[in-house]
Amino acid sequence: MKGFLKCLSVLFCLVLLGGCSEQVKEVDGEFFGTDWKKETYHVVVPIQWTGDSPITLKSIEFVKDYPDPLTTYEEDGIKYEIFGTDPLRRTGIHGETYDRELKNINGLEINGEGKIVIKLSMGDVKADKARRLKIKFDSDGEEVEKIVVWKTLEQITTENR
Repeated sequence: MKGFLKCLSVLFCLVLLGGCSEQVKEVDGEFFGTDWKKETYHVVVPIQWTGDSPITLKSIEFVKDYPDPLTTYEEDGIKYEIFGTDPLRRTGIHGETYDRELKNINGLEINGEGKIVIKLSMGDVKADKARRLKIKFDSDGEEVEKIVVWKTLEQITTENR
């Protein structure tokens, strides 16, 4: 009886495995993602200030090989504008149109966490570890400038990996 049950169990497992494995059907066609070089995107990202008192932004720029601003669109392939937005907005990538209110970055107050929108158009862009953010802001009536490492900015590329 034990031998019969073992044989029945093995047979059941083989039938179960055979019935669960589907053959992969060949289908003509391919998938392609969006070509980042042909579109304009609005990227909503958080910006956080950890100081004791709120700050007022003056400007945010992409820089490379500080203190020089990011090279021209023809040289580096990145065209951008930076705006403020409601800090409750969800982060993410939006298309050509962004149907939310965009605020001038100059004068935007940040107390803890805020949100910025980067309107981004790209040509041929290679990843570059020299890219940084240069943020100018007022803190307690004094203008301050900070260079910020942002890995996302370093890794932006239109190359296929």
